[in-house]
Amino acid sequence: MSSDCTPIFDILTQDLVTEILIRLPVKSILCCKSVSKTWLSQISNPNFIKSHLNHTLTTPGSDQTLILNGGRKTMSLLHLDSCAIATSLFDFPFELNIYFKTAGCCNGIICFWHAPDFDRVKNPYTYLWNPATKQAKLIPPHNIHFDKITMVCFGFGFDPIGNDYKVVALLACFGKPWTAEVYSANTNVWRRVEPNPKDLPSYGDLDVCVNGYLCCMGTYGMLAFDLNKEVFTSHIKLPKCFWPVRITDFNDYISVTASKEYDLNDVFNLWKLDDEACLRDSGVEASWTLMLCIDVGRRVDFVFGYFNSGDFLLHAEEDHAWILYNTDKKETRNFPVSLHDGRTLKYNESLVSINGFKQLNLLACEDDS
Repeated sequence: MSSDCTPIFDILTQDLVTEILIRLPVKSILCCKSVSKTWLSQISNPNFIKSHLNHTLTTPGSDQTLILNGGRKTMSLLHLDSCAIATSLFDFPFELNIYFKTAGCCNGIICFWHAPDFDRVKNPYTYLWNPATKQAKLIPPHNIHFDKITMVCFGFGFDPIGNDYKVVALLACFGKPWTAEVYSANTNVWRRVEPNPKDLPSYGDLDVCVNGYLCCMGTYGMLAFDLNKEVFTSHIKLPKCFWPVRITDFNDYISVTASKEYDLNDVFNLWKLDDEACLRDSGVEASWTLMLCIDVGRRVDFVFGYFNSGDFLLHAEEDHAWILYNTDKKETRNFPVSLHDGRTLKYNESLVSINGFKQLNLLACEDDS
């Protein structure tokens, strides 16, 4: 054999290999680990993992809809570009008990909790899970102990300053104020949040994470949690709009979607938060800029969220249908899944690994023991 027949991966420069690999799906990249020790080292490098994630997050249409069907206790992945179910059961490896909920999804990591009965809801089994790499971690139980829990809320997000993934638990007991703790994946411990939060999530959870802040609608305005400083800020002023109001991530900006006029629910608007200083409990009042005014030709009673494909997921009140509206094409199309008992999350696959992550088969063996 001629000496010119050098394997292609031996003549590619490291920079070129990186540019090729960051464009591949996670499953293909994991297969490439066996090509050579050099490729294994490169793929395992934290800088490569970060570059791959950044490329995924900034590529239009790369995000997918993670559908959680609460009534059937299943998970599905939907590609928004084709509206086709990519994975019917999402290879979900855990037993789904009667009490099952997802706290959030961030950078390809899904945080969810489940409980076999109502008593366990006080302190459920909580997992961090990367379905693309099939790694997961059962995190320790929180330290909040009430005899009678009236409500449990969770939030999950990434702290870019501390490079840490965090879970927030809020629990309420009748006649007592809300109590909150935050879990750090870097330290693997829970810490009490002081002082107690002054508001509560209107839709059940702190469900949007943008730039290190967990945000949701509260009773008295927007409620935010600073994942780095671990401080709640409540009563954040909203733009003049009518219910239902939804907090969403719009191109990495904290935004609000709602109807501007009570009698024009077929037109919904999106406002962008001008400055995140109001989220730091600094006394700065929130200001908003109207970015979009959208008429989809149908009365919309709820906006589920926005995806970087340019699609809004909406519920049409007249025919009780779920639809997608694309802001670039100004077109609507049907969303093929009923969400009566479920919810949706924006999901991007990633190579991200968290301290304590183990392959699922190993984790299952430890749980059984």
